[in-house]
Amino acid sequence: MVDYKAIAKSDEFRQFKKSKNRFIWPIVFLFILYYLALPLIAGYAKSLMGKLVLGNITFGYLYGLTYYVVVWVLAFVYVTKANRFDRQADSLLQKYSRRKGA
Repeated sequence: MVDYKAIAKSDEFRQFKKSKNRFIWPIVFLFILYYLALPLIAGYAKSLMGKLVLGNITFGYLYGLTYYVVVWVLAFVYVTKANRFDRQADSLLQKYSRRKGA
């Protein structure tokens, strides 16, 4: 049996939540900022969107294509870090399930 109340009161769990939030919120903010920048730039900086940057490719198309790269990079970073968080959570569960059974 796992003592969830003891886990919630522990300093380890508080530190775990704090480190998880310190990682998640900047990633979410970065994604939203990047995602919303395209329609904002398209609406307010039309000349920038039409500017040629690579041959016949405009800034707007290039920025739109980078969405795929950014999403994959953020997904990779998130999954890598989430796996570490999962291991930490499992460790906490094991620690407090042993304590209850002892």
